Amino acid sequence: MKEVSKPLLSPYRWVILIVMWSAIFVGVVTQFQVAALAYKIIPLFKLNSRQFAMIFSAPMLSAVFLSLVAGALADKFGVKAIVSSGFVFSILGVFFRYSAHDFKELFILMFLSGISSAVLNANASKLLGAWFPKEQMGTAMGIYFSASYTGMGIALATSALFPTIKSAFLTAGFLMTGVWILWMAFIKAKPEGAPDLPFMPVTRYIGVAARSRNVWMVGVVMMFFMGATIAFSGFLPNALHEVRGLNPIEAGLIASIVTFTNIIGSIIGPVISDYTGKIKPFLAPVALLAAFVMYTSWLVLPGVSMWALLALTGILTGIIAPLLMAFPMLLPEIGPVYAGSAGGIIATLQLIGAFFIPSFIIAPLAGQNYNMLFALSSFCMLISGAVTLFLPELGFKARKDTKDS
Repeated sequence: MKEVSKPLLSPYRWVILIVMWSAIFVGVVTQFQVAALAYKIIPLFKLNSRQFAMIFSAPMLSAVFLSLVAGALADKFGVKAIVSSGFVFSILGVFFRYSAHDFKELFILMFLSGISSAVLNANASKLLGAWFPKEQMGTAMGIYFSASYTGMGIALATSALFPTIKSAFLTAGFLMTGVWILWMAFIKAKPEGAPDLPFMPVTRYIGVAARSRNVWMVGVVMMFFMGATIAFSGFLPNALHEVRGLNPIEAGLIASIVTFTNIIGSIIGPVISDYTGKIKPFLAPVALLAAFVMYTSWLVLPGVSMWALLALTGILTGIIAPLLMAFPMLLPEIGPVYAGSAGGIIATLQLIGAFFIPSFIIAPLAGQNYNMLFALSSFCMLISGAVTLFLPELGFKARKDTKDS
C-alpha cells in the first residue's frame, strides 16, 4: 500500500510522547498496586489464587472487549476523542476501588480502571506514527513502553508503604485525573500542515486490518508474551513473601527489579534496532533467553544472584514489546490509515493473553505451587519467541532494500 503521508518532523512530537507516557504510567500504577498489596487484599476479600489473578488482570480484560472497536473508531474520529472518553470510566474505577466490599465489586472497578490504557495502547502506533518518522518509531515506542515498566516498578516498590489500601487507591485516582487534564490540553492528532487521512466506514478499516496475516501473527506473539510477563510479575511479590519469607516491602522492592530494568531494555533495544536497521534479531533470540533466565531467577535463593537474574529478565523482556507494537505503522499493507484497527486486533489478542492465560491456565494448573507457576510463565515466553520466527523483517534496511528492488 502506498503511504498516505510522511510525518512532519515537529519538535512538538516530544510533548505528545510525554503525555502518552504519563497516561500509560498512571494506568499501570493502578493495576500493580494490587500486586504489591496482595498480602492485604487476598485475606481481606478472601480470594483464592484464581480470583486474585482475575482481580489483578481485570484492567486488561477491558482491552479484550474494547481494543478493536477503539482502534476502528480512532481511525474514523481521532485518537484524542476516543482516549478522552476512556479516561472518564477509568477515573471512576480507580477512585472507587477502596469502596469495594467483595470480589465482584472490586473486579468491576478494576475492569473500569483499565479502559483508558486499553484504548490508548490500541492506538499508540497510530498516534506516534503521525508524529514520528518510521526511522524513529522503534525508539519512540521504546520510550512509550518504558512508562509501563516504570509504573510497575513504582507501584511494586511503594504501594506497601501506604498506611491503608484506601490511601493508595485514592492517590492513584488523583494522579489519573491530573493526567486526563494533560491529555485534554496538549494532545493533537497530527503536526500542523500534515494532510488528513481518508475518511471511510469503520468496517472498511477493520476489514483491511483483519486480512493481514502479519497483524494476527504479532497479536499471537503478544498474547503469549503478556501471559508470561503478567503472571510472573503479578505473582512474584506474594511468592517472595509466602515462600521465601520476605516481608511485603522487601518482596515488592525485589520484584520491582524486573520492572525497573524493563525500562533499560525498552529504550536500548529499539535504539540498537534502529541503529542496525533490523528488528528480528532482537525478537526470537531475546525471548528464548528471557524464558530461561526468568525461571532460573525464581529457583535461586534471594540475594545477589536473584537480583542479577531478575535484572537480566527485565532487560530482555523490555526489548521485545516496543518492537512488536511498532509493526502496525511499519507493515506496508497497514500503514497510518489502518494502524488503529490493526493495533486494536493486536491489543485484543495481547490482552486476551494478559487476562486469560494467568487467570484460567497458569493459576488453575499451578495452584499454590509457585515452581509450576513460574515454569508455565517461562513456557509461554518460549512460545512467543518461537512465533516471532514467522514475522517479516521490517527494519529500515529491509524496507529500503524492498523499495530499491
